Amino acid sequence: MKNKIQKIVTFPMPHESWPPAPDRLELSDLANQRKKDISIKGKSGPIKQLEENFLSFLENQRKYCISFNSGTSALLAAYFAIGIQEGDEVIGPALTFHAALSPLFILKGVPVLVDVDRDTRCLNPNLIEAAITPKTKAITVVHQWGHPGDMDNILKIARDHNLKVIEDCSHAHGSRYKGKLVGTFGDVAIFSLQAQKMMFAGEGGLLVTNNREYHDRTTLLGHYRDRSKEEIADPFYQLFWVTGYGLKLRMSPYNAVTAIHSLKKLNERIAGRKKCLTYFSEGIKDLPEIEIPYIAPWADMGAWYGYKPLIKLELIKGKSRDKYIQRLKDYGVEVDAPSAPVLNTLPLYNLRKDRMFAKSKLAPNKGKHFPVAEMHARSSLSLPTFTDWKKCKPVIDQYILAFKKVSKEFTQ
Repeated sequence: MKNKIQKIVTFPMPHESWPPAPDRLELSDLANQRKKDISIKGKSGPIKQLEENFLSFLENQRKYCISFNSGTSALLAAYFAIGIQEGDEVIGPALTFHAALSPLFILKGVPVLVDVDRDTRCLNPNLIEAAITPKTKAITVVHQWGHPGDMDNILKIARDHNLKVIEDCSHAHGSRYKGKLVGTFGDVAIFSLQAQKMMFAGEGGLLVTNNREYHDRTTLLGHYRDRSKEEIADPFYQLFWVTGYGLKLRMSPYNAVTAIHSLKKLNERIAGRKKCLTYFSEGIKDLPEIEIPYIAPWADMGAWYGYKPLIKLELIKGKSRDKYIQRLKDYGVEVDAPSAPVLNTLPLYNLRKDRMFAKSKLAPNKGKHFPVAEMHARSSLSLPTFTDWKKCKPVIDQYILAFKKVSKEFTQ
């Protein structure tokens, strides 16, 4: 009979409970909103407050903020705003959450995948121009896991080829590129407020832009009647205020209340997460088989959506990532493989024909290989994104001991 492995991490799971519990003021505001208004049709109350507060958070570098019921809806609105139509191509990263590009299918647009940068895990600007065709209309930059993309090079390519830039900041609330906040570079940017995000609403999304026409188009896509009537100035777009463009994608006031309170604590939580994860990285950086998450000298991490070190598989004596993960679990570590695969391995992205979008000519990524994205997909680990230094430091210390123990077993 095998000896039972003694756990090193003795704290009960989950080791990082997210989102944090509401405080009394948030609960009071939620209860008061129930008494006031459970359905806000225009820009008022907590919807108005959230949007204005978020523009302030972005240091007033954007003029307009429109709330949505999800980050995915906000992305659909972003693609609609810039005029994506059937057959238009949008370049995006091969390795990210599918919803960064999947709203394109609704518009019959075509996502064209490009490999990611080895270090930042964001779209590799050196590979973009080779993917541009006469049908290319935009570039989508995902600030992956909270690390900013290389915006200077991407914006130069976009200018040279007259392309729009969409920033997906769903992982990166508060991250900065060369001192400037992400979400303030592109023609349109979106932020997811899903429950696991650093800034959360439960479900929700925010779209920001400086372009008045994009504001009007996104408003019409998700906010018919009151808000469209009140806010749209363009005479043509104003014709559609009663119906919008047929969808209702607005945020619930309850979600807005939660998001307002989350935003109030965002900078404090960013500081805590940075302290925790920098400490974690310092503790495991010298293990021969571990590559800690890279942070470029021009990058300032904000949200840190996930902590994703790499395993150098060639250094673990032919053993698999799955076995490495299982041994960490045996010692009590809360760890798994990331759930986001390379996008062209998903049916939505590689089927030439289906019963939804009839994509017979819309599968340019089928059969392609993206070596860096594939390496990350098979080598990454996914660990808790620790935030509360006082509570999490003792847990992180045990994690470091567990990693060191597994490292000796797998490399010596």
